[in-house]
Amino acid sequence: MRSIIYLAISAFAAVVAAQANNPFNVPSGGYSPVAGQPLTLKWTPTTTGPVTLKLQLGDKVTPNDGIVLASSIPNAGSFTVTLPKSLGPGTDYNFQIIDDEDPSNFNFSPKFSISGTTGTATLLTPTATRTTASTTATESTSATTTQTESSTTLTTSASSTTESTSSSTPTATSTGESKSAPNPNSAVSLTRPGFMLSAVLGLMAFL
Repeated sequence: MRSIIYLAISAFAAVVAAQANNPFNVPSGGYSPVAGQPLTLKWTPTTTGPVTLKLQLGDKVTPNDGIVLASSIPNAGSFTVTLPKSLGPGTDYNFQIIDDEDPSNFNFSPKFSISGTTGTATLLTPTATRTTASTTATESTSATTTQTESSTTLTTSASSTTESTSSSTPTATSTGESKSAPNPNSAVSLTRPGFMLSAVLGLMAFL
């Protein structure tokens, strides 16, 4: 029984320790970012490898959610980011820092709102992510169709070349037959001098 309790406490402590990696140094009063203006984020590095900074919305997020603000940057404890104006209004934005060498090690900042936004907040939702993936898949399908049409064009061109070659073959055969066929007129022209000579000799004998 004690061993089970010990294992449970150890597992809970490991989870808490993982969530505490690279904690943000939040200014007094919290974050008050303005879209389109630079904002310097600070944290206490507890890991050695590079990290990724993301902007998240809400509590329930997945690894595919959020906007990547900086990818694979040195874990130096500070980085300046600029939030896009296309974001929408909201009071439950937060920053996330992820250890690139172990993505299970991450941490969140307290929630905040963003001023100066002009768009909607759906950019950060899982639905928006799925829509983007669907659009990409559609574009990929269009590219495949284009390649198929291109292959068809090449095949047609090759067929035309083959037909042109085939049509020239009977012409060559016809020329060969003309050269090898006998000419009856040539045989008659060769026998005419002998006939004339016999006639002359017969006439001389008669005289």
